[in-house]
Amino acid sequence: MIQIDSYIHISELDKRDEAALVKWLNDEVIYRNTLRIPFPYRPEHARDFLQYAKTMHKEHRHPTEWAIRNPSGELIGCVGLSRIYGKYAHKDEIGYWLAAPYRGKGIMTRVVAVVSDIGFRNFDLFRLEAPVFPHNPASGKVLEKCGFVCEGTLRNYVVKESRPMDVFMYAKIRAV
Repeated sequence: MIQIDSYIHISELDKRDEAALVKWLNDEVIYRNTLRIPFPYRPEHARDFLQYAKTMHKEHRHPTEWAIRNPSGELIGCVGLSRIYGKYAHKDEIGYWLAAPYRGKGIMTRVVAVVSDIGFRNFDLFRLEAPVFPHNPASGKVLEKCGFVCEGTLRNYVVKESRPMDVFMYAKIRAV
């Protein structure tokens, strides 16, 4: 467990999080603002994600995905380092989502700041990236508050619902 502040902490995901994942991820806003989260979100999606988190932890010897938890320990969101560039890469991508009742309270800004530091320290990264859809300015604001800089627009960078989409690429560079 990593305490973010007096209210929020992050910890590894576990099987008990399955119901909360299904509950919170059946949200069209989260679906629209993320690339890899399906909608509707079913129990088998949660089980696959929990297995993925377990496999990544074993492979990297550190968690790469964390549950964001309220004081009762309930999962209210997730944050993760995707490791899409591979185990020995100098860069990675950070992704996150937060349940609707918890948005707009500064929670994600505090979480992203801590997880960015974990990425630089535990994975020896020099660069963290975060692609953001143009229709999601709130995510860009979170990243900017955490020291990320928008490096520009990457045209047709991802495909969602069979159509290419632009993203704003945010990045944070580790001080050396």
